[in-house]
Amino acid sequence: MTITKEQAEKIMAAMQEHINKETEKILSEYDKTLSSVVDKLETCGWTLPTELGIYAVNIIGNTDEIADIDKFLLWFFTENDYEHYNKMVDGILASPISNGVKRLIEECRFAYDNKKYAICADSLVSAIEGILSTFWSDKTNIRMMKVCQAKVDEMANDNKHITKKYLWVSYNKFIRKLYEKNNFNDDEPSFINRHWLLHGRSAYEIEEIDCLRLFNALSSLCVIVNSENK
Repeated sequence: MTITKEQAEKIMAAMQEHINKETEKILSEYDKTLSSVVDKLETCGWTLPTELGIYAVNIIGNTDEIADIDKFLLWFFTENDYEHYNKMVDGILASPISNGVKRLIEECRFAYDNKKYAICADSLVSAIEGILSTFWSDKTNIRMMKVCQAKVDEMANDNKHITKKYLWVSYNKFIRKLYEKNNFNDDEPSFINRHWLLHGRSAYEIEEIDCLRLFNALSSLCVIVNSENK
């Protein structure tokens, strides 16, 4: 059986149209899944973990199988002799960030490995601010929530870079929780708070999982840094 050039072109056009529709459907479903994942993670103070595989993302986003996200992520980063934690930190250090921030993160790793969680958390917050500030042209700007919100607004209708879009959405939620304004005369927030921590007012007992949240937030940010430098 032979077909004409015109018939072949029609077949190819029909196949491409089908592929485009299926791709659009898959991306739409992935968009909804990531939106659900980000909302669930935000309630526990996590940014979107870039170390998670697509299977775990689908489980968190589309089911209630993982009832305790904190417990799951603590296991994820510490199982198999801290394999995913070490991969995460190695990835941060391999990113194109300043040498000064890299040295700070290496010292954070040392503090974490030696269970000096309060020292680790203080310095990780500074590292986050240092990297986040590079996304704003005005280097005197110290309003981290403004930086994040601007990026979220910039990518709001971006359907080509879905993961990056939701990394910023996730980061924006995280930063708003971390930087939540709170009067020092009021009760300290139940979640680690930048102002209470760095101004020496915090009575919050920093635990291992708090440091993992902050390392994970750095990792999410460095994935964005890597994509911006390609």
